[in-house]
Amino acid sequence: MKTKVILLVDDEKAILDSLKGSLEDEGYIVLTASDGIKALEIIKSQHVDSIFLDIWLPEMDGIETLKLIKDYDSSINVVMMTGHGTVKTAVQAVKLGAFDFLEKPFDIESVIGVIKRIKEKHRITNGQIVDASPPVEAELILFGETPSLLHIKELIPNVSSSSENIFLQGEIGTGKELIARLIHNYKKNDSGNFRKLNCAVYSPEDLDLELFGSKKVKKYSNRKYGVLKDPSNSTVFLDSIDFLSHETQNKLAEELVNMKKSNSSVKIIAATIIDLERDRNSGDRKITDKLLKIIPRTINVPPLRMRRADIPELSQFFLEFFCKEYGFREKIFDDDALETLVNYDWLGNVKELKNLIEKLVVSVPTTNISAHDIPFSARDERQFNLGRYYEGYKSMQEAEAAWRKNYLLFFLRKNDKNIKKTAEKLNVKEKNLINHIKEYGILLASDFRSEEIFQKTIKKSMVLSGRGLHSGDKTGLILNPLPVGSGIVFGNIANSETIPAHIDFVNSTDYATSLENTNSAAKTIEHLLAVLHAYGITNLMIKINNEVPIMDGSASDFCNIIEEACIEIQDEPVEQAIVTKKHVLGEVKSNQKYIVIEPSDKFSIHYKLNYPKPVGKQEYTFVMDDPETFKNEIAPARTFGFLKDIEALNKVGLASGGRLNNFILIDDEKIVNTELRFPNEFVRHKILDMIGDLYLLGQPLKGKITANMTGHSDNIAFVRMMHDLTEI
Repeated sequence: MKTKVILLVDDEKAILDSLKGSLEDEGYIVLTASDGIKALEIIKSQHVDSIFLDIWLPEMDGIETLKLIKDYDSSINVVMMTGHGTVKTAVQAVKLGAFDFLEKPFDIESVIGVIKRIKEKHRITNGQIVDASPPVEAELILFGETPSLLHIKELIPNVSSSSENIFLQGEIGTGKELIARLIHNYKKNDSGNFRKLNCAVYSPEDLDLELFGSKKVKKYSNRKYGVLKDPSNSTVFLDSIDFLSHETQNKLAEELVNMKKSNSSVKIIAATIIDLERDRNSGDRKITDKLLKIIPRTINVPPLRMRRADIPELSQFFLEFFCKEYGFREKIFDDDALETLVNYDWLGNVKELKNLIEKLVVSVPTTNISAHDIPFSARDERQFNLGRYYEGYKSMQEAEAAWRKNYLLFFLRKNDKNIKKTAEKLNVKEKNLINHIKEYGILLASDFRSEEIFQKTIKKSMVLSGRGLHSGDKTGLILNPLPVGSGIVFGNIANSETIPAHIDFVNSTDYATSLENTNSAAKTIEHLLAVLHAYGITNLMIKINNEVPIMDGSASDFCNIIEEACIEIQDEPVEQAIVTKKHVLGEVKSNQKYIVIEPSDKFSIHYKLNYPKPVGKQEYTFVMDDPETFKNEIAPARTFGFLKDIEALNKVGLASGGRLNNFILIDDEKIVNTELRFPNEFVRHKILDMIGDLYLLGQPLKGKITANMTGHSDNIAFVRMMHDLTEI
């Protein structure tokens, strides 16, 4: 029986050393990592049976690391460890796929007990005789028309009928084992077994026994013959052969020479992630010359990022396969989701794609899978995990090409996939930009995306706590998903009263927008509503204690909680308020307050601000291209006010929650308490307020707005005017 491999992840060396020693005494192979990034690198480089993972880690916490582990391979058993455990954290970890939760300090018996339960749940079968037939998806691994794939497909029948042994060289997850099974399956009139031996998970002594057998161990029939001489074997697949010591490799080479002389019918297929050509010229050789000489044939398996054209059909295959496997109704990818999958670099290759789609099938309750359903790690790989991004490429040339691809993708998405606009921004010719798009295999779905938009809610409930700006009370909010047609609804935590987020329930616009009905109130709602407007959330229950928390004075925390909750696209379309005529509120003069709306293909706001110094005159135009644009350009802008106004508000019992860290405070000459996030942060915040107030119309708005010196009262008057119009 092969030795189990356990990975310990903790930033406390004393805990790692103690636990490692105890587990090694129990006969396990133990690996260690001091942070989540190193842990991910280990599981992508070799087999791991179980992981014991600390919650509190530097750079990336244990919960985030758990998400990434499960994104990569959902079958790995993860046990969370913490010295500060809470029921909430434990529940969250288990929901994300953790096998169990251990609270420090714990004894080795507790750890062994968990490992035993893992064994009972899932007995690993590496090293056992397995079915010769390749899985149903094996054929699809080779689906494509790239020259390297065509070459492999042509080689399979030839190498299967030949007696020569071969190397399969390729990155983790490229399908080397599946190709080995296909080669075995092509062998004519062959009833022998396909035997897999993973060299990475055996101790040197056990490896020697598994490969060559032992005459001394007569009472174990399966030990009498090594896999190379077992008469029941027809193909032996040696995975991770680079883990063999040089001594064992040379012994293997000698054995293969003897097998050839004796006309052995056993074919050896050796797999490695090592670039054999580069290894030959390396000072630190992984594969010996002796072994390379006896196995001269190498088949290179291309990474998925080198065959992007195959990703749509691979994705669709796995989607259909797992829907049937789990008994779900048929699901489909939205264009933006498919675009994201194609443009991602897939450093875990086909295996990573397969694992991700399995997770999407299980976790996405709707029939449509959108880009927002795809984990953030696949949408912004460089920002999410730089270590994996940098180390995933074999050369500087390959890394530079990946950087250029992501650079182009960023500006194409920012410019709504508009080739002409992007070319102008990057100062390149349109023809050259189009050539680059083809060169890097970039998919742009905008050309065939539907104009119809659908209702949205969130996938899971979320909790956020803070302090009310005006009341000063400790408050918070609970977000709960709602079904189609429910709308945005505020609820009171203390009772069952609800208030629809609609213009009909606006009660006050003094320094903030508030709703009210008979027994409940919802105050300071504009920042949260702005985020729901930007992300297109149409159905949501928001439970509060009378006032939405101010957080840091901006809307950034609300963006983060919506993204963490994940957006669910629902089956019914949204009725948009599309502007077909010009409408004006107020008199359009530079010294007057006014709001103008005109027809436009997009929703945009151009705001003009003219305050006393140190604010002065500011103008800014914001176009609602996507939630990411809103999150970066508008959401971080904070609430601001003049010292004299704050003093007046305090006298009447308002602004009690204003703190130095959630409010930009201004006196007659300067900003008192902070550094600005943008030079024009004040006008951006005015746009933030307006986006929130406009969502009280009850539906998304499509039109170009120009506003001058307006506040909440003007915004609400404008929404009432729009609501009363029979033809927008």
